[in-house]
This record gives sequence, C-alpha cells and structure tokens, in this order.
Amino acid sequence: MSDDSKAEGVPGGPETETPPHIASDFYLWLWFASEVGRGQLELPDQAPFSWWVDDRLSFRPVGEDKVHAVLTGDNPSTTPEARAALAGGKVLRDVRLAMRRDDREYSVTLRGSNVSISGAKLPALVKTGDPAEILYERMFLYEELHWMVGTMFRKFAEERASDGWAAFADRMRDWAAGRGI
Repeated sequence: MSDDSKAEGVPGGPETETPPHIASDFYLWLWFASEVGRGQLELPDQAPFSWWVDDRLSFRPVGEDKVHAVLTGDNPSTTPEARAALAGGKVLRDVRLAMRRDDREYSVTLRGSNVSISGAKLPALVKTGDPAEILYERMFLYEELHWMVGTMFRKFAEERASDGWAAFADRMRDWAAGRGI
C-alpha cells in the first residue's frame, strides 16, 4: 500500500494501515463543525438547525471497536482529555449531540460504525387530549430528528467526497492538535 492511501486516526493522513471507518470521520466532523463553524446548517427553503456536542464522547483505538476512553459531564469536548485522546491516535466511537430547530431541542447519541441512533430525547409534547394528535406529533418529532441527522450526514458526505477534503482534514488535524485552524 502506498503512503498516499494510508490513513491515520484523524482523517486524511498517513500513519497506519487501517483506514478509519467513515463514522469516525463523521463524528469528528460534527465536533469540529460545532466548535469552529458553530454547528449550524442553513438550508434553502428550510428552517436552519444547529448542533453541539452534549455530554458524552467515547474514543477507541484505530482498528478496534472496543471503547478505551469515555468522557462525560458538562462540555466534555472542551476538555484537554478530549484533545489528548485525539492526539494519542484514538478516534471517536460515540458522540452525544444536542440539536435545536426553531424552539425544539433534541438530544441523541450516535453510536458505532453504523451511526446508530440511541438515547433519543425529543422535545416535550405540546398536544394533549386526542391520542391520534399526540401520536402524530411524536411521529413528526421522530421524523425531524432523523431528518436532521441525515442532513448532517449528507453535508459531511458532500465535503468528504469533495476535492477540498484533504485541506479540510488538515484543518481538522490542526484543530485537534490544538494548533488552531
């Protein structure tokens, strides 16, 4: 394998034979975009939404699926331990996000290599009374949550597949190493 096709724990660079799974790149992109780009997507003909890393990050070594470090509590993404995990070659395995669209706030954990959604917390139900109305509102909230996760993944995939990904990955690597952007 040539040096150009090898990848390291932070996307886009040479150091190991095992390319990181796309989910790890996605989780790092979400984290990076939430801190550097304020985690906001403006969409044509749609209300914008924002996201931020909430209260949990878990890391694994490249090439393994087992979690080796978990950071929880208020703002774990801003801690030196989170940056040290990245600097030590670990990649994200799980990330808990909070998301806001209009006056609705959600939280969700994205897990593992298949970006499983777990621990979803929906906004409080507004409707009372008619069980059908309550069900429809809950269905709307679930659909909106899945739509936001899908929209973030599509935006990531567009950037990941673009010609500018290598430069973007360099910016993420510098950010992860604490060298700014």
